[in-house]
Amino acid sequence: MPGTLPPHGTSSRYARGCRGEACTKAASRADLQRKVDRAAGKPRTVSAGPAAEHVRKLVAQGLSYMQIERACGVSPAAVARLLNGQKRIFLENEKKILAVPLSVRVDLGDVPACGAVRRVRALYALGHFNLQIAAAAGMSRDAIGHLAAGRYQTLKVKADDGIRAAYDQLSMQAGSSWKTRKLAEERGWAPPLAWDDDTIDDPAAVPQLDAPQAGFTEGDDVANRFLMGESVVLDREARRAVICHLMEWSTETPEEIGSRLEMSEGAVSQVWVRVKREARIAGQPVPWRRVYVSLSEMNLTKDDLRSAA
Repeated sequence: MPGTLPPHGTSSRYARGCRGEACTKAASRADLQRKVDRAAGKPRTVSAGPAAEHVRKLVAQGLSYMQIERACGVSPAAVARLLNGQKRIFLENEKKILAVPLSVRVDLGDVPACGAVRRVRALYALGHFNLQIAAAAGMSRDAIGHLAAGRYQTLKVKADDGIRAAYDQLSMQAGSSWKTRKLAEERGWAPPLAWDDDTIDDPAAVPQLDAPQAGFTEGDDVANRFLMGESVVLDREARRAVICHLMEWSTETPEEIGSRLEMSEGAVSQVWVRVKREARIAGQPVPWRRVYVSLSEMNLTKDDLRSAA
């Protein structure tokens, strides 16, 4: 933002006229560091090309100059100069800018609505009422409807956080609205299982559309009945349980499991990665592949077994 002063205790604030003790000391330290670097032959500036390219990517992700400043500590004016053709940049500023990941979550201003739109549509695909989504997100019912229709290009960070919270709360259960489920089916909106949590906000990401919608069947222990060979329709939770069991206790590959469940190999792998991540976050034992190979198949002799023991 033009006219914004650097914070106190920095050489930049000293250069803007502040002669307070903290700014004066910072300016002295900076001057001494310049002399040391010059004596050691260390360059203080580098080509602005890599930093400028990274800033362009951040802007393409929907970040404003002010949001980039908050993420890396480089002033909005310095960010603007990079995009206006500046040739050289301080090495320290380059390190700060390149340290900002493209997936950075800002805490102020507007963010792209892409991820929120996908999350709302995924909850529609599960059959959740928009009023229920609105209550979980702390937003109006009309706002949820506009998001589902793709009418918003951006939204406030607070609203985006609300959608994320609603998605975390509702994406693990099926809703009871046949209207929203029918609407999602007609428009080809992907359910949560088709999205990877790490890429759902990436405009270039695509869903695993062969991941089926939530299904329904009568009776309990649907996952166990499926594993025993019974012909049943799996809902999202049962499908997740089947994938977890087969990935942990069988020798089947994700491709083979996907074939059984009419899913892609990628969709199966996404579920398995998500299960392990959630267990790790919750401090629970992380499941792992327990592939058993019998001794007869290993062709070991008694001497081999004694050596192994």
